[in-house]
Amino acid sequence: MSVSETDIVSRSLVAVVDIGSNGIRFSISSKAPHHARIMPTVYKDRLGISLFDVQYQSGNVKRSIPHEIIVEICNAIQRFKLICEDFGVADDFVKVVACEATRDIINCKELIDEIYKATNWNVNVFTKNQECDIGCYGVISSFNLVSGLFIDVGGGSFILSWIQCKNGVIKVSSSPITLPYGVGAISRRIQIEDTKTLFSEIKNAVSKAVLSINIPEELVEHAKATGGFDVYTCGGGMRSLGHLLISQEEDSGYPIQTIINGYVCSSEKFTKTVDYLLLKGHIPGNDTSKIFKVSEKRSKQLPAIGLLMSATVEALPPLKSMHFCDGGVREGLLYSSIPNNIRSQDPILISTKPYAPMRADKYLKLLLTSLPDTGIPKLILNRVAPAVCNLAFVHAGYPKELQPTAALHVADTGIIAGCHGLSHKIRALVGIALCERWGGDVPDNEHAYKKKLENLIMNQRLSAAFKGDNLDYDKKMNARIVWWTRYVGMVMFLICGVNPGGNIRDNLFSFSINENDQGAPMDIVIKLDKNDLKTSASVRSRIMVLQKKVRKLSKGSQLKARVMVEYLNE
Repeated sequence: MSVSETDIVSRSLVAVVDIGSNGIRFSISSKAPHHARIMPTVYKDRLGISLFDVQYQSGNVKRSIPHEIIVEICNAIQRFKLICEDFGVADDFVKVVACEATRDIINCKELIDEIYKATNWNVNVFTKNQECDIGCYGVISSFNLVSGLFIDVGGGSFILSWIQCKNGVIKVSSSPITLPYGVGAISRRIQIEDTKTLFSEIKNAVSKAVLSINIPEELVEHAKATGGFDVYTCGGGMRSLGHLLISQEEDSGYPIQTIINGYVCSSEKFTKTVDYLLLKGHIPGNDTSKIFKVSEKRSKQLPAIGLLMSATVEALPPLKSMHFCDGGVREGLLYSSIPNNIRSQDPILISTKPYAPMRADKYLKLLLTSLPDTGIPKLILNRVAPAVCNLAFVHAGYPKELQPTAALHVADTGIIAGCHGLSHKIRALVGIALCERWGGDVPDNEHAYKKKLENLIMNQRLSAAFKGDNLDYDKKMNARIVWWTRYVGMVMFLICGVNPGGNIRDNLFSFSINENDQGAPMDIVIKLDKNDLKTSASVRSRIMVLQKKVRKLSKGSQLKARVMVEYLNE
């Protein structure tokens, strides 16, 4: 590779070494402007050394990190340095950071000095406030919009703050609180201390912390009016709890089980689960059953997490929903370094843009004419419809019988499954819409999966970040979102059938909407030239399919629509 090529690569790649309490994470990610918002990663690895556990390996007396452990850490970082060279990442684009587990090590200086000797890389040890800020940025990067409380549960510490992000402008508490209630710390203490006393201690400490973080009155009033706060969580302990919650879904009915980022559950379900862990001291069901992505170590720690979060929930103001994310130090560092105009971008649009047809804008423009001027959820207009237009032809080369199924899974195991920043809700909606775009004909097992995606949406509370001022638990709104999502996909089945080449010819056909009196069906009128080659019998058959599908969609729904055809030359 020439020097100029190496320079180009290194300018768009950044490497991060995250020395955390439960392991050391290595990653190389792209920060190229066209996709910096979703921070695509080209390399990931992890060294499973828990610095927190190593310090207490001999019991409850804290000790220095043994020399052989330091050597192992240095060897792993040296190996990563070679990998960075292979990817063309220069030292100037490598960040080595450490959090509370390193900050509190007795021989912290020895560890940092040895890393520098081995790699010539300096280690940036975060202060408590810096660690909180980076954690907040990591969580914010994991969602399109964020507004609520922030909780980070590490190995040795528990961080409480509040966060807001709108149009790329981030607001966080200037006085976040760090408490010594990490998963590892609580796991040790419950072995030797009275559970009730520890519960009261945590509850009192979190109650004081709530007052200290100075939650803005705007957020407080918003929560009062809408049923409680949204809580955004991160940290390995919380992710394990999230996977437990997913596994506890009735009959394993939750459709997206392999992605924790973007999972959300009600505060009632969360509270019920952590209270069970506290009272019973073990996970619900069979103790011997393996929970996906929950290691044996994490499984043993879940009762401690239950104690911590049960006390925390009692201390916090009323809650509405718990959001789980995969965002951590890597994501926080990268997100903190990008400008507001990139932060404000929608991850679903950035992730789908590379697959867009030549004139995706024209497809979207025509699609929007099939929608009424009022009553359409913004989620459909601004996110689902543009994303489906971008992905409209991704599966064009697939066998016909495979297209709807592959489209259904586009965001959970398909081409955008690995995109950072997508909620389970938007993954489900895009999959449902794109499945309909290819006709929606799927086998029984996939039809059942599709219904599970719809149920995922129906059972969610509408979070503060997504709905505006009226944020109560609104199944009617969720039903509308599902209805319009399916409708958008059905219309794209017609549009793409008439215009399969990535471009839309003008004046081929058009839509007009007649909104009738309340209770009467909305008329969707398709206007076309009966004699035009591009609107031949095969196209008219697609219109008949659309008529049938919209009629079926309207059956039993509060939303009613019917598709009509008007021939321009008659």
